[in-house]
Amino acid sequence: MRVALDAFGTDNAPLPEIRGALKVLEEDRGVEVVLVGDVRKIREYLPTTHPRLSLVDAKEVVHHHDKPSEVLKKRPKSSMAVAMDLVRRGEADAFISAGNTGAVMAYALRKLGRIKGVKRPAIGALFPNINEGRTLVLDMGANIHVSSDLLVQFGIMGAAFYNALFHRHPRLALLNIGEEEQKGGEVIVEARRALERMNSHYNFVGYVEGHEILSDKADVIVMDGFVGNVLLKFGESVLSTILEFIKREVKGNPRALLGAMLLKPAFKAVRKKADFEEYGGAPLIGVNGIVIIAHGRSSARAIHNAILVAKTLHQHDLLNKTRRYIEGR
Repeated sequence: MRVALDAFGTDNAPLPEIRGALKVLEEDRGVEVVLVGDVRKIREYLPTTHPRLSLVDAKEVVHHHDKPSEVLKKRPKSSMAVAMDLVRRGEADAFISAGNTGAVMAYALRKLGRIKGVKRPAIGALFPNINEGRTLVLDMGANIHVSSDLLVQFGIMGAAFYNALFHRHPRLALLNIGEEEQKGGEVIVEARRALERMNSHYNFVGYVEGHEILSDKADVIVMDGFVGNVLLKFGESVLSTILEFIKREVKGNPRALLGAMLLKPAFKAVRKKADFEEYGGAPLIGVNGIVIIAHGRSSARAIHNAILVAKTLHQHDLLNKTRRYIEGR
């Protein structure tokens, strides 16, 4: 399995990309990595060569402030564009970038297109739940204004992704402000009715509220991209904020400091469960290729894990599963 990795996506590029790629190559003989970017700069940081690591030159870089609507014209030879072309031509099986999310969306739609029947792709994110599992939440920001048909399709695509990653048919839910059938606006009510009619194909469990997202009530939770993006960014801040509160409380308090030292292993375990780097990035679901969007702050560990997720999705035939789910088979 070959991954096309944008070498200039992270805030500290290209070091995290290089180190993450080399770590995977050391561990997994079934992976090849193509680092795409300014080859001269990559070689300055590359500590060693590897038989399953190759370099493809791309002098242009998409910056985080670049407008997605303009990158196709202004950055036609960027590391993102060149890496995406490798997937389009069948020279790579997956694309990964920690760069501008909107630009990744634009390149993916232009170069890979949508899976037949998909109206719009959605960005997913895996949240930890109370029973040590993971809950897929989508859309995380690709679609701000949605119809009921789009919410239904996000649920179907999310179910296909969850099945490909975790090998079981998921429980599907809609995020709402209450559990009553008529709660929420017309769009959410219509989406519920449509999913209830389709329940012979999908295990639709109804609505979940905000406090139930981490409760393991559902495996796939659907919402519009505005709510999803706010939720994602708030969720990323919660753990670090709580830990900062704890640090301030124990500072200068010997008894509290002793308790914190005893609880340090528990704090580390909790941090790991809630760490976005455990899964490396968010899948762009619905495009005609495996596309993983990593966080700009990604470390080598996040890039490493993103590559492994891409490999899993390729091995478990995500694209064909999504096609079958969309067709209702």
